[in-house]
Amino acid sequence: MRRLVSLAAVVLLAAAPPVASGGGAGTAPITLETLRQIVTVREPQISPDGTRVAYVRAVGDYKADRTNAELVLVDVATGKRRVLTRDRIDVHAPRWSPDGGRLAFLAAPERTKPPQLYVMPMDGGDARKITGAKGGVRGFAWRPDGAAFAYVAEDDPPKTKLPEEYVPGFPVTDEHFLTREPSRPAHAWTIDANGAHAKQLTRGTESAPSGRADVEWLPDGSAFLLQVQPDAVFAHLTQMHTVLVDAASGAERPVRANSVDGGFALSRDGALIALEVPRHRSIYLQNDVQVYDRAGTLAYRGTPLDRNVHWVRFAPDGRALFVATADGVRNVLWRLALPPAGSSAPGGTATSPAGADVARDAVVSRVDLGDVDFAADASVARDGTVAFVGQRTQDPGEVYVLPANGAAPRRLSAENEFLSRYAVARRERFDWTSDDGTRVNGVLTYPAGYVAGRTYPLVLDIHGGPVSSSTIDFGTVDGAVCQLLAARGFFVLQPNYRGSDGEGDAFLQAIVPHVASGPGRDNLAGVAALEKTGMIDASRIGVSGWSGGGLQTGWLVGHASYWKAAVAGAGVYDWTEQAVLADINEQFARDFLGGATPWTKAGRALFDAESPITYARNIRTPLLILSDTGDQRVPIAQSYALYHALRDRGAPVRFVAFPRAGHFPADPVGRESVLREWTGWFERWLK
Repeated sequence: MRRLVSLAAVVLLAAAPPVASGGGAGTAPITLETLRQIVTVREPQISPDGTRVAYVRAVGDYKADRTNAELVLVDVATGKRRVLTRDRIDVHAPRWSPDGGRLAFLAAPERTKPPQLYVMPMDGGDARKITGAKGGVRGFAWRPDGAAFAYVAEDDPPKTKLPEEYVPGFPVTDEHFLTREPSRPAHAWTIDANGAHAKQLTRGTESAPSGRADVEWLPDGSAFLLQVQPDAVFAHLTQMHTVLVDAASGAERPVRANSVDGGFALSRDGALIALEVPRHRSIYLQNDVQVYDRAGTLAYRGTPLDRNVHWVRFAPDGRALFVATADGVRNVLWRLALPPAGSSAPGGTATSPAGADVARDAVVSRVDLGDVDFAADASVARDGTVAFVGQRTQDPGEVYVLPANGAAPRRLSAENEFLSRYAVARRERFDWTSDDGTRVNGVLTYPAGYVAGRTYPLVLDIHGGPVSSSTIDFGTVDGAVCQLLAARGFFVLQPNYRGSDGEGDAFLQAIVPHVASGPGRDNLAGVAALEKTGMIDASRIGVSGWSGGGLQTGWLVGHASYWKAAVAGAGVYDWTEQAVLADINEQFARDFLGGATPWTKAGRALFDAESPITYARNIRTPLLILSDTGDQRVPIAQSYALYHALRDRGAPVRFVAFPRAGHFPADPVGRESVLREWTGWFERWLK
């Protein structure tokens, strides 16, 4: 998340300035009003026979300040499309029935109600509501015979004789500081496809993790896979693991004993289970893919792929895995071929006919997607065709299909075709070396109308996570920031500092325990490298970021004086406060600070040394602080502290709080307000 560096120690990998590539062919400048037109496509679900794709189409309604979503069906062969749902609320999670004759999805029956499960016949007729879970449905899966579902729903509120408006006290464990009532567990249920015979299978304090829950049936319908954690407290997602739930009794069996994993996929024949396994027993750090048989025996290690796993699915024949990761400045798709039992593979050992060994490695190859990035939002048909959300430098995302025959991906949707009329900024990879020899990369966005030989102001837009990456595609919020600043005549550098997940475990793990200072030195080195190209006006350099990028911004303005302006959004400025107030609380801090806690002298010294608030006395840069008032992930108290540390001694600072829940405004007007403040600050100080 952050770090400092001596600018004099920077070594350039290339002496010549980079050559811009990409960019839209249009001439109209991109504005906030342009971005209002962007359509988000997500959750493409290809029919079992591979002939149709259903996906969610979402667009902002700025008058009502909400996002409207609908299901769209597109024919793979002809591209013909039609809208399946109209005026549905919060439509998401489309899933085809096994025979392709029906489509199930989640939607809210009213704006104030949680989502329920609906089923729509594909030969005509309206969708029918199947569930009535008071806490809503988090996830579901069709039983293989199409006659029933397994689904996950939050427990009903406990019955009480207390007055209706009375909120009783509750014991606190690892809840975040905004918690107003104890979290309720979410359990597995089954229900017939016509809505009859709802049956709760799992009970007790154990819970499915918060958010959307994945469910996957064994082919014979006897059991299904589900992730669980010890209780419903969000912070305890660090202990989640995959279990097999018996569909008759609700009895559970972990796939791996005494384990933690970040997700699963099941082979079509039900023989193999792929797990996203933390390399360092922390789901916050690098997750590898490993394949187990149903008995829990390791079949394939998958270790040749040294990248943090974002998504994994089996090929239909079970002989390969599709795995999505970041790779440098790209989001890519890999194919991991699984050697058959009794064979050997590079890096592996020969196996017995039963395949009972623990040393086989998959054979890794990267799938050629051309200039399309794989957004880890995808599904696989029975013939191996993959439907996915693809992103390019010129557009924020469309639905693509990747044919099973190895042909190039083909675009199915054109929701954002309007962007071809605009001057989409050019973006490219930029490489440099940090002061300690660490090789670093990032994405450089060029200013509109760039002319070689002139100098331009520079803004750093630093990604959060910190285990994430900035990629060369159009992007979402960060992409909007880059396009808006480029339209105003700025270079924008998005650095993939140490801790980013596109360069392998050693690079990612290098953030521990110097979670602020390590990335900080990489980011300062990136500025110095760009200055040496002669393209940058050294008197007009700014820095910004949200979440982990906000943390990095707070650190950098306390360790270098050349910044002309800075925007810090929802940043960690005090690691001790982060450890005790956030919904990811102390475990997150411990994992990134090398196991330290703030409750020992040495641990507190490390927490303070990596906290931007410790260096607030050094900050002279005009700083804009942004945060949601209801941010449970990075509590706003840290923003208040940094603001007063600057304001009370007369440093130039502005603090804007958004009355929203969550870590970033989810509503269209709120998002646009953040972008307006963010880009306007640099317009004021860097022009």
